Amino acid sequence: MDRDVALLVRIIEHTPIGIVILTTEQNIRYVNMLAAHMFNCDRDRLLGEPVGQFINDRPGEIPWRELWPSIIGGNIHEVKVGISRRDSEEVTCAVTAFYLGGKEGQQDAVVLVFRDITHELRTDEQLEKKNIEMAKMNTELIRSNAELKRLSEMKSNFLSIASHELKTPLTSIMGYSDIIVDNMKERLDEGVYRMIESINRAAGRLNKVINNILDVTRIDQKKLRLKPEMFLLSFAVKDCIEELTQLAAQRGIRFNCSFPDNLPEFYGDRSRILQVFTNLFTNAIKYSPDGSAIEVSVVAEDRNRFHITVRDQGIGIDTGDQEHIFDPFYEVGEISKHSTDQMKFKGGGMGLGLSIAKGIIERHGGRIWVESEGVRPGEFLGSTFHILLPVWSEIGWDDLERERATSVSAAMRIVKPADARGAPGGNGSLDEGKPTILLIDTDHEAVEVARMVLENAFTMITAPTAELGLSLAFQRKPSMILLDSFLPGLDGFRICNILRSQDETRTTPIIFLSSMIRREEIEKCFACGADDFIVKPFSGRELMDKIWQILMKKKADTVK
Repeated sequence: MDRDVALLVRIIEHTPIGIVILTTEQNIRYVNMLAAHMFNCDRDRLLGEPVGQFINDRPGEIPWRELWPSIIGGNIHEVKVGISRRDSEEVTCAVTAFYLGGKEGQQDAVVLVFRDITHELRTDEQLEKKNIEMAKMNTELIRSNAELKRLSEMKSNFLSIASHELKTPLTSIMGYSDIIVDNMKERLDEGVYRMIESINRAAGRLNKVINNILDVTRIDQKKLRLKPEMFLLSFAVKDCIEELTQLAAQRGIRFNCSFPDNLPEFYGDRSRILQVFTNLFTNAIKYSPDGSAIEVSVVAEDRNRFHITVRDQGIGIDTGDQEHIFDPFYEVGEISKHSTDQMKFKGGGMGLGLSIAKGIIERHGGRIWVESEGVRPGEFLGSTFHILLPVWSEIGWDDLERERATSVSAAMRIVKPADARGAPGGNGSLDEGKPTILLIDTDHEAVEVARMVLENAFTMITAPTAELGLSLAFQRKPSMILLDSFLPGLDGFRICNILRSQDETRTTPIIFLSSMIRREEIEKCFACGADDFIVKPFSGRELMDKIWQILMKKKADTVK
């Protein structure tokens, strides 16, 4: 038994918690080694001392003097207290106190078990401080995100309004110059005609810049609209190269293409994929030395995806540039490292081409990246762009547009263009006489352009206000209505709703003309009953083709 007691004493002495035994008068009878260390005092000096002189109450805890009667009464308490240490700073301990009654003449006692939680509390305080800081940062991030979203919406609205303001005069510039270039060459001096051609090309380039900026906005907002169809990528590559033949020939650059014979068709937006190829090929021509070759390859891997590569023999792309090459407005390359005339090299774009290409490829469920060994003075290390595209892209049209496209396609099969165009002189009709077209638009120049394009084939009625347009629509019952979406007073959307609600105009084809080409607006046009949508500035050929397609569809529906 004595050996067991001695073992127990040793265990208590060396246990990793502080143990203090008190008399019922709160005087210290015993402290183990760790308790003496907590008090930072010799054990002999602690014996007989009142424990209260070492204990400091903590905020939010029951005061020690109020606890003591309850402890003596036999209750067990846990409390946090501060321990004053001689010649040292205070530590915080969690104390468990309980009463221990004496047996057979032994003294009653109170046992205090101390656990140093100073470090834990300090850690908790630091964590709480960090949590508060994180909460503040999170609040700031939420506020910043809201501000960024607001700025993004403002940017989108600004771009939309700016594009409208720019496209409105462009409609006149491109429309008139198209008419002159297509129909009046013999009536103009050769020098004047070349100037008109230059104006027409410059207007086309400006229109392309505006469309590129709007494309970047759509991609950023994940609102890029696609019209998928089945086509061969090899044909798209060849078509694109044919369009760039003159540009490449000026520099003596040739294209070497590699396509397997059994290449499957691709399901995607043909015009957008052509846009990707145009951007990549134009960049390759721009950064390649004169007389070099550009290698283009399209293969089907595992019959599940296409792997397209475009390799040039140009100046290469620096490693630092490769990280940002697909960022909007980022232009790579140094003019001093280019072997061609610097003014030719300098005539670059806005750094949007690769950003748009990336957005289009990712919208089709694919991936695009670049490989290059970098840039070394005097060497042409070249660059290789890789594109992975699924053979069958998981994209689709909304039901309304799919139905409309199918209907137009069916109409084209039932009524041949020659049948609809009428007599060889160009004054065609669907029945007897010229079809009547009502154009409701406040833009005088756009109205004049449309009139000059259409007046040989159609009887034109124009209205500069929504109210007059509605009155003419009900009185004259035109074969088709062309309608600007943004009109003062009654806008085009409400006019379209009114026309669709009345028996006289319920089935009259309606085409919207607008410079505002955000996806929401296009969807709004179709939702209110429009048959099609034409973006300003439009070419005369585009306008004429759209009108005949819709009129042929209506005739085909009537035949059925």
